[in-house]
Amino acid sequence: MVDGELGAITIRGFRSIREIDSFELQSINVLIGANGSGKSNVLGIFTFLRAVQEGRMQDYVARQGGAERILHFGARQTPRLEIELSFCIDEVLRNTYRIELQPTADDRLYPSEEWAGFWNPDEYDAPREEELPDAPRGEAGISASDLTKIARWVHRRLGMWTTFHFHDTSVSAPLRRTARLNDNRRLRPDGSNLPAFLYLLRERHAGAYQAIRRAVRRVTPFFDDFVLEPLALSPDSIRLEWRHQGSDQHFDVASLSDGSLRFIALATLLLQPEELRPSIILVDEPELGLHPSAITMLGSLVRMAAEGAQVILSTQSSLLLDQFEPEDVIVAERHDMATTLRRLDPEPLRKEYSLGQLWEKNELGGRPSGGASSRCLAGSTAG
Repeated sequence: MVDGELGAITIRGFRSIREIDSFELQSINVLIGANGSGKSNVLGIFTFLRAVQEGRMQDYVARQGGAERILHFGARQTPRLEIELSFCIDEVLRNTYRIELQPTADDRLYPSEEWAGFWNPDEYDAPREEELPDAPRGEAGISASDLTKIARWVHRRLGMWTTFHFHDTSVSAPLRRTARLNDNRRLRPDGSNLPAFLYLLRERHAGAYQAIRRAVRRVTPFFDDFVLEPLALSPDSIRLEWRHQGSDQHFDVASLSDGSLRFIALATLLLQPEELRPSIILVDEPELGLHPSAITMLGSLVRMAAEGAQVILSTQSSLLLDQFEPEDVIVAERHDMATTLRRLDPEPLRKEYSLGQLWEKNELGGRPSGGASSRCLAGSTAG
């Protein structure tokens, strides 16, 4: 268990999620499910909470089309959105946060209740909570800069969550652009500062840098090393360049295939030093465009990253699924027009098949053709 790990989450009324009650999370959480099952909405709640923490909730709601689009089947059916979080401080102690949001006449959301608390289950039946004060402009109290005690701890923790998207590798993609040299405090969610961040790692975190280099070389045999230097005519800028095996010639990012570039970004994300790493790493379908050998390596990198952070990812790849244990896997399905989650129980699984094979055979559920085999239905459920 990682100190400050998100132990359980309750979601009521967010998009396709009618109710997920006290669903337990672990260091590795691999979401599988058919298209439309609600996997993206599960990841989306973390993006929403990050916006809440940053004081951008109203902007987020507006960009999503208003409260009516966020609430489960609209405000008439779902008059409030509720979220509860429980963080593990140690084997017993918990910090908690809960917020209730209601729609306004002008299609916004406002926090009607908001609490941060501390819970010792050995001493109390329920958390000892402190109500958070209202914040300006209809934002949540957890976004305030003058918080104290548990609320301040929760604020900082929510600020360490990041959802990463490296799907765009087009000619004009953020991953392929020139970056500002000093934009290196954290790897950006779209990878737009990748060369600047790698430059920081090479200069200050040599061990992590060399681990990234070795991982890239294992899936891209022609790759030797990155060439990371400020641009001669623009010393405040840097561009991703690399050197070919057996050659001193430099190539720029335009010479990298889409899959190679995505893997470089993923390896950097997962192998960066623990002190720079988000507390929760969220990635939607990281296997897109990767060679099978790179997908296998990706599974190893996720397991390594999970030793110092939580990882929540969704996948459609049976090969990536094969890299994990049954208890790492969460099945998302739609039942009665709502998303449900179920963590796999390893006991009833057929040992002669891999997880990926069982998923393809629809033994795990989460496939378009219907529900799971009855012998695999056991496990932690919510919905």
